[in-house]
Amino acid sequence: MVVNSGSEGLELGDRLWNLRLAGLGIVAFVIFSIALEDEHGIPLDTSYRVVCAIACPIIMFKLASDYAEERWLRTSLCVALLVNVALFFTPLVDRPTSRGEVMLFALPDLIILLTARIASYPVVDDHQRAIRQQMILALIVAVVFCVAVFSFALVERNLPSDPSGFPLASWTGLGR
Repeated sequence: MVVNSGSEGLELGDRLWNLRLAGLGIVAFVIFSIALEDEHGIPLDTSYRVVCAIACPIIMFKLASDYAEERWLRTSLCVALLVNVALFFTPLVDRPTSRGEVMLFALPDLIILLTARIASYPVVDDHQRAIRQQMILALIVAVVFCVAVFSFALVERNLPSDPSGFPLASWTGLGR
C-alpha cells in the first residue's frame, strides 16, 4: 500500500488514529463498567445505557460547535438531552440490554434534530422546497422506525417465555 505524502495520507492517518482512539475508548468503558459493578454495584446494563444516551448528544454537540451560528442545533441538543434522560424513567429500561440499545436513544434524537431543521429551513425556491420535502420524508421514516423499535422492545418483555428459547413457540407450535 502506497500512501502519498499529501493530504490524502494525513487523512488516512487521522482515520486510523480515530479508530485506535475508539478502540481504546471501548476498552476503557468495559474496564470502568466492570469496576463500577464490582465496587459500587452499578450494573453493566445501566453503564451501557448511560453511554448510549450520551453518544448521540455528543455528535449533536460536535455539529453545534461546527455550525455555531445555527440556533436550531443548540435547541435540538437541549431537547434531545431531556428526552434521553426521560427515557430512563420508562419501561424500556426494565429489560436486559441488547446490541441495538443505542437505537433507543438515537432514533428520538434523530426525530428531534430533523424536526428542528425542518422548522428552521428557509424555502424560497423549488429546489429548497424539494429538499424540505425529502427531510419530511426522512422524518416520517424515522418516526416509523422509532415506533417499531419501541413497540418491539415493549412487547418483547410481555411475551410468554418458552423453555425452547423461542418466545412465540407456545403460540405458534414451533417449539414442539
